[in-house]
Amino acid sequence: MLYAYPYQEFMKMRHEALEVKDSATATTLNHFRHARHLATPQDRWANAPIRDTFYSTGWLDVGHAPVVLSVPETQGRYYVVAMIGADLNTFAYVGSRLGGTSARKIAVVGPQWNGAVPQADQIVRAPTRDVYLNLRVLVRDEADLPAAHAVQDGFQIQGASPQAQDGPRILPRPQDWGRFVDVVNESLVRNPPPGSEQTLLQRFAQVGICGQSCSWDRLPPAVQQRWLALAPEIEKTELKSRLNAERKSAASQRRNGWLPYRLPDGFGTDYLTRAASAAMAGGILGLEAAEATYFFGSVDGNNQALGNGNRYRLRLPQGRLPADAFWSIALYEFVENGRQFLLDNPLHRYAITDRTPGLTFNADGSLEIWLQPQDPGADKRANWLPTPAKNRFLLVARAYQPWPEMLDPSWVMEPVELIQPD
Repeated sequence: MLYAYPYQEFMKMRHEALEVKDSATATTLNHFRHARHLATPQDRWANAPIRDTFYSTGWLDVGHAPVVLSVPETQGRYYVVAMIGADLNTFAYVGSRLGGTSARKIAVVGPQWNGAVPQADQIVRAPTRDVYLNLRVLVRDEADLPAAHAVQDGFQIQGASPQAQDGPRILPRPQDWGRFVDVVNESLVRNPPPGSEQTLLQRFAQVGICGQSCSWDRLPPAVQQRWLALAPEIEKTELKSRLNAERKSAASQRRNGWLPYRLPDGFGTDYLTRAASAAMAGGILGLEAAEATYFFGSVDGNNQALGNGNRYRLRLPQGRLPADAFWSIALYEFVENGRQFLLDNPLHRYAITDRTPGLTFNADGSLEIWLQPQDPGADKRANWLPTPAKNRFLLVARAYQPWPEMLDPSWVMEPVELIQPD
C-alpha cells in the first residue's frame, strides 16, 4: 500500500482538477489555472499562505505526443515550474535559476516516445505519461498585479489533447480500498514504473498491485479482507508515525529557535517517506532546497513561545537573507486548531521582504525587524512587523535561490530576541 499510495493521490488530484468543474483547482488538460490575488487574512485555503508568488497549476498527457511549454520573457522576474510525475516525484525544474528569464520553449515528451519532437530550446523526457505542472511567479506588491498577471498569461501549453475516452476511467473514492487498488493499477498501466521497480511489482501482485494483470475483483476474498482490515490502519498509523518521526527529527535540528526546512532532491527508494509526504501533499509538492529553503520560528532564542503580546527584535546581520531571487519573513497568527493565517493589522503589512519599501538599515548594514503589537514609534515603524495582541504567532523565513552558505546545515538564523518590558 505504501508504494501505491502516491499513485492514488496523484490520480485524485488529477481527477479533482480535470473532472470536478467547481473544484479549487479546476482546469482543462494542457491549460494552466492561475491564482490571481495576493493572500489576505481572510484567505483560509492553506496554512501559512505565501504572498511572494502566485501559484498556477496545469496537467499534461504526453502518452501519444509531446507537448510544448512556452515560457515568456519575464524581464528578470523570478519563476519556476516544477514537473511532477504520476509517482509524485519531481523530475525536472524549468525556471530562472536554471535557464534565465528569456523566452524559450520546452518540449515535454513521454517516456516511450521515439517520434518527431517539436522544435524547442530544451527537451524534457517525462518518466510518466501523466504530468502535473506547478508554476510559481514572483509578485512584488498590489501595484505589481497587472504585470504579474501578464507574465502568468505568457506561460502557454501547446499540444493536442487526447480524446476524452483515453483518460482514466476509474474515479478515486476516499476510504474505498477496492477502488484504491483499481485506481492504482490503472495509473500503473498508464504510467509504468521504471525497470528497477519491476521486481517489486512482481511481489506486490500477490496483494493486487501490478498494473494490467491485477484488479480488486481478481483478488481472493481472504486478501480482500486483509486489505479492508489493514489499509485503514496503515493509512492512519504508519503514515502518521512517519510524519511524526520527521517532525521530531526536524525539532532536534532547531537552532536559535528556528527549524530549518530543506527538501531533498528526491525520495529514491524511501517509499514510506514518499507515501507520508503524499499524505500531507505539501511535502511532496515542495521545491528542492537549492530552489527554496525555509526556516520556521515559533519560539524565541530562549525556546519560549512567540506572542502573547510580547515585544521582540529579529536581527539580520547581512541586512537580508542570503538569496539571489528574493527573500521574505512572514508572520502568521495561530488560531483555532493550531492553524496559522495572516494577521490583520493597520499597516496591512504581513511580511518584511526584499521588496518592502523604506526599510532602514544600521550603519553596519544589518537590519532590525521589530515584532510587537503596538506601533514602535517613528524611528522603528519602517521595520515594524505587527504581531497579535494576545495569540501566539509563527514566523516563516523564505529564501528563493539561497546562497550556498544557507544550504549548509551549519548556517543558522539569528534568534528572535525578547525585549524586556520597560
